[in-house]
Amino acid sequence: MILLLTLFSLWVGGCATRTPADPTGSRGTFQPPTSPGIVLENLIAAVNEKNTENYMLCLSDATARSRYPFLFEPSAEARARYQSLFEEWTTQKERQSFLSMISRLSVDQRPQLFLLNANINFSSPDSTVYTSDYELTVDHGIASIPQTLTGTMVLVVTPEASGQWSISRWSDAKRASDTAESTWSLLKAQLTN
Repeated sequence: MILLLTLFSLWVGGCATRTPADPTGSRGTFQPPTSPGIVLENLIAAVNEKNTENYMLCLSDATARSRYPFLFEPSAEARARYQSLFEEWTTQKERQSFLSMISRLSVDQRPQLFLLNANINFSSPDSTVYTSDYELTVDHGIASIPQTLTGTMVLVVTPEASGQWSISRWSDAKRASDTAESTWSLLKAQLTN
């Protein structure tokens, strides 16, 4: 009888409840991209939260879920300096550059992406085109590139077969008001070169 009581108390003690994990966990802030505007919100959140998976979900992936392949068009200066790199740009290189960027940051450091003056240039049932100036601040540690990157991005957001949306084309350019080239394209090239 004593043996049974001892075994029962060990069994009950071993079934103690644990504190449940945070439901968002490492998933971060990601809303189902049921409209083009949500894709932009998800992009900002993914960068600011250093979340590679959510960042990649913002980009079309013709091998898995999208009708269109992802195309990145760098700024003119970056294209001239890194022509061969950008001729073969893929979502894998996009992933690599993002992972490399966030790996340069300590646990408590976060990049900050701001989209400024975002406008819809064109909208139809099968695409929406956004133009926005951006500011990306990231302590990447590369002496030849400023920590605050600025430029103008043009994003073509298209629907997937599931009805969700993703970025199928991303064009980067130097802002007209900037005297020096400091676009995100330069950082992407440095991080994958």
